[in-house]
Amino acid sequence: MEWYIPMTIIPGIGLIILSTSNIMLALNNEITQLCKEEKKRAIIQLKLAQLKRVSIAIVLQYIGILLFLIAGIVSSIFSLPEGVPKAFLTTGVLVISISLIILLIYSIKAVSIRQQHLKL
Repeated sequence: MEWYIPMTIIPGIGLIILSTSNIMLALNNEITQLCKEEKKRAIIQLKLAQLKRVSIAIVLQYIGILLFLIAGIVSSIFSLPEGVPKAFLTTGVLVISISLIILLIYSIKAVSIRQQHLKL
C-alpha cells in the first residue's frame, strides 16, 4: 500500500465532519429555543438524544481520520509488514462506516421528531 492512499480520503471525511458540525450547531440552537417553552419537554428529550447520536458520530469521524493518518505515517516512515497499515486503514473505514450508520439513524428519527414537534 502506498503511504498517500489513506491521506487522500481525509478531505472527504473533513467535509462529512463539517456537515455533522453544522447539524450539531443547528440542533443545539433548536434545543436552546425549545428550552424557553415549558410544554416541549418531551421534544427536548428527543432532541437531546439526537444531539448525543450526532456527537458520537463526529467522535467516530475524528477517530477514523486519526486511523487514516496513522496508516499513512506507518506506511511511509516505518518498514513494517504491509498488513499493519492496511489494518489501520481497514479499521478507519469501519469506524467511518459506523459513524455514517449513526447519522442515517439520526436522519430517519429526525423526521418523526419533527412531525411530533409540529403537532404540539
